[in-house]
This record gives sequence, structure tokens and C-alpha cells, in this order.
Amino acid sequence: MDHNTVVAEDDPYLENFKQMEKDGIIQLRILPAVGCERFAEYLHHTINDFLQLETNGRVKAVKVEVYEHERNSASYERQ
Repeated sequence: MDHNTVVAEDDPYLENFKQMEKDGIIQLRILPAVGCERFAEYLHHTINDFLQLETNGRVKAVKVEVYEHERNSASYERQ
């Protein structure tokens, strides 16, 4: 199955999405929050956790930019 669905952990229809996953309709991914800005932040932290382990701290991402479409993007920079 190649249909991934991302929802926020406080989504009012979360239980419906969980049922769809049980029924084999979707692959559910639950994140603390969704939206272009929050995806950029989430990816920044996830990528840096991975890089920390894989490179023993030698490599880190400084900035992540996410494009929803050609007129909407968001970035997150390490502080």
C-alpha cells in the first residue's frame, strides 16, 4: 500500500483514521501537529536525530524547507 495519511494527534476524526488503517485503506502517520511550518520543524528534528546517530555528531542540518506547492513553503532553522 502506498497511501500514507498524516494527521495531527488532536484531529477530531483520529479514531476514524485509525479504523481506516485497520481496514487496510491507509497507512496512518500521526504527528503532534500538521501544516507546512510544522512539517518543516518535525523534519528538521527527525533528520538531525538521524544524522547525529549516523555520523557521531559530525553532520547536522541547519535549515529545512518544505514546499506544499509553488506558492506555499515554510522553513525551519536550527537555533
